[in-house]
Amino acid sequence: MKKKITNFEISTLNYFITRAFLIGITFNALINFMKQDSWIIPILGIIPGIMFIFVINYIMNYEPSLSLPDKIIKLFKRKIGVVIIIISVLFAFFMCTLNFLNLGNFIQSQFLTKTPILAIVILFAIATFYILTKGINTMSRTSNILFYLNIIFLIISSLGLIQSLKISNLKPFLVSSMEDYASGLNSYYAFNISPMILLTMIPKDRIENPKIKKCLIISYILSAITLFGLIFETLAVFGYELASLYEYAEFHVLKHVSLFGLNSRIESILVMQLLYDVFIFNVFVIYFIANNVKTVFKFKKVNLLYFITCILIIVGTLFLSKYNIYLDNLIANIIPIFATIFTILFVAIICIKIKISKK
Repeated sequence: MKKKITNFEISTLNYFITRAFLIGITFNALINFMKQDSWIIPILGIIPGIMFIFVINYIMNYEPSLSLPDKIIKLFKRKIGVVIIIISVLFAFFMCTLNFLNLGNFIQSQFLTKTPILAIVILFAIATFYILTKGINTMSRTSNILFYLNIIFLIISSLGLIQSLKISNLKPFLVSSMEDYASGLNSYYAFNISPMILLTMIPKDRIENPKIKKCLIISYILSAITLFGLIFETLAVFGYELASLYEYAEFHVLKHVSLFGLNSRIESILVMQLLYDVFIFNVFVIYFIANNVKTVFKFKKVNLLYFITCILIIVGTLFLSKYNIYLDNLIANIIPIFATIFTILFVAIICIKIKISKK
């Protein structure tokens, strides 16, 4: 990492990784529990998200010259530290594979119906590998460029959907139970808050004039507002019943975008705002996995690790694709609980150990 990363680059990375699971995962999980009240969850999720940012900031302030795996090894010594790192790598690998599969399913079902998922995943893996070989600085600059495009597409989509919004589609309001809210918030935390732990991979000393807490809070709130807008617009256009019938309602609502009284039919371009999220997340997760492995095994050829990780992700995606029929139930009921328990325990153990080490 020759050049330091800017606060804005950290902010855009955070923006993307906290939006990455919306299409096909977060949205489906939320409407499963919250139905027409799903749009409320991103707003309610701001508070736990900010609380989690304070935890992230606390971890990054400890030994600011070290990345997360180095901090873990220093805190827990090598034997226990390696076990913790391997478990975190396996978890990250599963979430990345899940997102790759979701991306492959989306592209295949909506655009390339005769193209096998393998071909789609390989193409994205190649693009991911290319950016990784250029280093974290190129990754962060790519994130900056895609952020501007993302915001432009988001504005166009929102303006184009205004005339199609029907508030009556959101009625009756606030009919969900407390259990539904708890399940919805748990899903939102698992898919859209907990990924922020990935940012601890970047040593604080490698950030130019670091203002971690401020940058993460601003970018996270922006992410939450955009997620609120996307979910609100989808439900306001389709209503819960129709939205639940679509496999990717967040994409199909873009077909209703109309500018200057004309149906622009540019949904294939506007959907890129959602695909950028998935792409940047997958790039950063593979960076996280490979560099954790590099620290554990003291492997010097990190580009080879990127390549091996991409290959394993492809294999894992093909394996998971055999169980597509079970994924909806897993995403709605099992994976969020598992992810929440794991990430809370993971950060809690690290924070407790940091506090003990300071005594």
